[in-house]
Amino acid sequence: MKSLLSSSYMLMFDNYYSFQPRLKSLCKTVDLSNIRSTRYMCSKITLKMISERIKNIKNSLCFLGSGDFHHFSLVLLKNISQKISLIVFDKHVDYSNFFEGFVSCGSWLKDACDLENVAEVFVLSEEKKNVENQKLKIISPLEYRKIQPQFDIYISIDKDILNSSSLKTTWDQGSCDVATLFEILSYFASKYTIIGSDVCGEPPVNFFSPEHKKSEDINLRLLNFFTSSSQLLAG
Repeated sequence: MKSLLSSSYMLMFDNYYSFQPRLKSLCKTVDLSNIRSTRYMCSKITLKMISERIKNIKNSLCFLGSGDFHHFSLVLLKNISQKISLIVFDKHVDYSNFFEGFVSCGSWLKDACDLENVAEVFVLSEEKKNVENQKLKIISPLEYRKIQPQFDIYISIDKDILNSSSLKTTWDQGSCDVATLFEILSYFASKYTIIGSDVCGEPPVNFFSPEHKKSEDINLRLLNFFTSSSQLLAG
């Protein structure tokens, strides 16, 4: 990797990460649980309020919780002043129209494409969706080498891209396994500068579920990948 991220954060919209104590002990936490109406969607007024709370988070890896909060990637993108290429790992292409003045976990990419600093968007997804926006291209995860970013990259990962045997999330899922996810990440990290990343797609909140440990193990690997200089990269 040409550069490593300098820090890691948990954006705590709920108390989910109490199920992942090892990960929580290694990240700085930002408690946003007192802000109402953030799951699935929020108003752009709320988005601005949260943006003010996390305006100093830059060059970092952020854990967002379940896929219900993926729209907060938008706030992290707004913190970046330079031109970037956005790469999204997601079973779903979160590009759709939504109520004026609001953004949702299923519409945030439409808003991201409107940001001046986001020059291009590549979505690694198996979903077939017709998106009429020249900034955005949908690529099969198996064809990731076709992506040739023109700028430093920001990576947003929804773990519902994984198959259900790797991890059971709160949404329907793709067919990637964990090894393939890290193969793709290693490819981009070996060739491009990564200036930020976020991760969502946590399992349902079920006490004593083995999925929590599986998800935490993946998150710890992601934390090590993005922040540890000892990682080995694929060519």
